[in-house]
Amino acid sequence: MRLGLFITALFVGASFAIPATSQVIAQTPRPDIPVQEQDGTVQTLKPSARIGHSGKVIQIPRAGALLFASFDANGDYVIDRKEVETGISQAFGRADRDEDDYLSLVELEMWRVAALGSEHAAPSNFAFAPNFARGVTRETFIQVLQGLAERLDKDDQSEIDGKIALADLLKDYRPVRHRQQDNCIDKIRAERRRAEQNCRNSRR
Repeated sequence: MRLGLFITALFVGASFAIPATSQVIAQTPRPDIPVQEQDGTVQTLKPSARIGHSGKVIQIPRAGALLFASFDANGDYVIDRKEVETGISQAFGRADRDEDDYLSLVELEMWRVAALGSEHAAPSNFAFAPNFARGVTRETFIQVLQGLAERLDKDDQSEIDGKIALADLLKDYRPVRHRQQDNCIDKIRAERRRAEQNCRNSRR
């Protein structure tokens, strides 16, 4: 009789232990996976972080990135000085719809939306037409974009080599990480304002 009870207890314990073990394994972080290369070396593959994860650095386009990427005429993923000059000249020709060699603010705005991707993209209208100017000359248009080309061309040592790689059109960006403490403070402040408002209403 005792042997039968002992066997029954073991069977019931094993039934409960299997789901618990499976749950622990499922909750365990994915381990690093060793992979053997053809030359015999072993490389460890580690899980990569999600793109855009809070606190991680990601890369976003710099000002004028879409425009200057279109200047790559020969498809070598590098924009040299000749391509910059030709691209800027063609850009002005496309923007100057009435062909009067002068851009009105309407023409400039329409060109910025088409070439830069958005009316909010940099450089802004003010960069081309400061001090409330009513239009933009060809010389000013070229000067602004040439200055932007120089900024894109500068490397880490601030040297200009006359070549803008597509990698130069990107910049590092660190997404803002909201702390739990900040959220709690905001809630406390909101609750305090609500209580003060209720107090004022009760005095009326």
